[in-house]
Amino acid sequence: MNISMITASTAMNGFQNKLDVIADNVANVDTNGYKRKTATFADVMTNVLQQGEDFERPGRATPSGYTTGYGSRLNSIQRDFSLGELVSTGVDTDIALQGNGLFEVQTAEGNAFVREGQFQLMPDARAGVAPGGILTTKQGHVVMGANDQPIRIRNGFELRIDSLGRVFEYNVAAGDPIQVGVLKIVEPTKPELLMQADDNLYVIPAGTPRESVVTTLNLTNIPPDGMLPLTVRQGMLEKSNVSLTDEMADLIQAQRAYQMAARALSSGDAMWGLANSLRG
Repeated sequence: MNISMITASTAMNGFQNKLDVIADNVANVDTNGYKRKTATFADVMTNVLQQGEDFERPGRATPSGYTTGYGSRLNSIQRDFSLGELVSTGVDTDIALQGNGLFEVQTAEGNAFVREGQFQLMPDARAGVAPGGILTTKQGHVVMGANDQPIRIRNGFELRIDSLGRVFEYNVAAGDPIQVGVLKIVEPTKPELLMQADDNLYVIPAGTPRESVVTTLNLTNIPPDGMLPLTVRQGMLEKSNVSLTDEMADLIQAQRAYQMAARALSSGDAMWGLANSLRG
């Protein structure tokens, strides 16, 4: 197999991966809190071949060698954590983060992180506790508080969350709101290490230290300059940051590049067939 066929086949594989990434983004254009994927590519192998003495001529200014490559491959898939559009829902359990952060939740497999803030109050049937509900995701994963305990609201009280992530339960008859906890929010310091899981969750790979991937934020500790890393918005949801226009433009480019690589592969195969027929 000659170099042109190797280059074309590896390029087709890379563009197929690119198309898969675009398809995933388009499929989640309406998923709350979804962060679009971006694919990066790298050269498979590059060689510098030297030309013979016949190419050496007086006055030549360029090097005698020339570079040949073997196409490109998918190097990594990263997440674009830029902020999506915030929309008002008026629902008390809908919470959005304006800034770089993730909610920490508890799943059956362990702790995970989520950007989507479409939460709900699920009845807490544990014995020995007053009737009420705990804050969970729509899939039932428990939203963690800063003390690594669930956020619980008693029956007859309304949920209130301020911009610092402090959680209150409020009842007109009870007077002033009563603070019951603080949302546990983390900042991804190396988002490329987070792995995508089911239910729009992110998890830390096994064997990777937590502190090397995320940092727990303390929004109640306001810095001297008053600039908070993020703010919490109750009654709002963050939409996907996927731009359908950009994805369609990338799709057209990837499809045309794939077609060009396929034609190069077909041409190389035809040339080999011609050479084999002449040889026979």
